[in-house]
Amino acid sequence: MIGSVRRLPVGTRLRAVRATVVAVVLVLVAPVTVAAPAQAAVIELTCDVNVHLSFSPALTATQTTADVVAVATVVNCLSPSGNHNDLQAGSVSDATGTITSLGGVPCNLLATITGSATIDWSPTGEHTTFDFTVNTNPLNGLIALQTTQTSGPLNGTTSLTVAAANPNLGCALGGLSSLTVPIGQTTFLGT
Repeated sequence: MIGSVRRLPVGTRLRAVRATVVAVVLVLVAPVTVAAPAQAAVIELTCDVNVHLSFSPALTATQTTADVVAVATVVNCLSPSGNHNDLQAGSVSDATGTITSLGGVPCNLLATITGSATIDWSPTGEHTTFDFTVNTNPLNGLIALQTTQTSGPLNGTTSLTVAAANPNLGCALGGLSSLTVPIGQTTFLGT
């Protein structure tokens, strides 16, 4: 019977309507569970940063992994929270890690870099160690430099740096041997 609608008996229809009404009422009067509000992140420190990452061997269409050595400076640091007014500038030392690129072309800038380093703060002489991830591949999430501080004055904070990175000259012919971030802004967040 194409095009015809089979009607249910009245008793069956009433039971179906009653069951639907009961389900709607239960949903409306059921206790609502509300998640506790997340604690807002506190901006502990902001700094201007410049970074230079060197890769050995250079990354090419077929060479997709390399060792990383980095140098960086942080300057013009401000502490909106007031907790780190003594951290005004610093230099990054012992920055080492690895890089993995997608390859396929001589100068593929889609890569993930992981490693660890230390910030030597001035004028205090204190040290903050951190783990870092640089992601330039949108398939792997946010395009940024992210860190987690593991010891020192900013222990337990995370940071995010968003900036433009420039590859080495001659990258298309000789492969990707370095990335430079001439100026960026990094923000250290605590809870």
